[in-house]
Amino acid sequence: MDESFPRHACAPDASPDDVPYNALKAGCERAVEEGFPERALIVNPGIIVGPGENVGRLPWWLETIARDGRVLAPGFPDRAMQLIDARDIANFMLDRLAEGGTGRYLTTGVRENTSMGELLGACVDATGAETELVWADEQFLQDHGVAPWTEVPLWAPEIPEVVGTWTASSAKALATGLRCRPVAETVADTWRVLSEGGYPRPKYLQGKIPVGLDKDKHDAVLAAWSQA
Repeated sequence: MDESFPRHACAPDASPDDVPYNALKAGCERAVEEGFPERALIVNPGIIVGPGENVGRLPWWLETIARDGRVLAPGFPDRAMQLIDARDIANFMLDRLAEGGTGRYLTTGVRENTSMGELLGACVDATGAETELVWADEQFLQDHGVAPWTEVPLWAPEIPEVVGTWTASSAKALATGLRCRPVAETVADTWRVLSEGGYPRPKYLQGKIPVGLDKDKHDAVLAAWSQA
């Protein structure tokens, strides 16, 4: 997917009650484009991580792994992912604004800049935890009522709702100056801020949906997998 792909149908004057959240983003973009013709800079991020990320996807993993012990990991470690640090998006936007840049850019990071195994390994390294990652079959997890993406953050199995998560292209933005730091650096910086108490409570939510697997449920599914 790149900047030429169609957006959700949504009028520029739609209200939040008219369309789903993601479609409303497209309506907001159309409103900006109509209000500022030939002057709009629109940046479409992918999955944003970094210090201060309050949705809680990466922070949940860090906190869970920091407890030591055995931690469920989804599927297989070499599933390629694509993450971007919020600071890299900000730098790109500021540079484009300084240059008077306009247009649309997907800023989703570098394709396959990490994998689930590399990401969780970086969490183990950053926290210094004595943690064993237990890789469980994806269908087994779903059969035991574990919700991809929300209960197990950043887990995007081959199901229609999330199958395209890691397929967007940042080629245009990268050619125009987007620079992305290593994911392991982002993980370490996020853990530093998190361990210093730099996150609000309560946490974490994606919209109104809690993010992260309840510990009791985690332990029960882990026990079931160990006996499978």
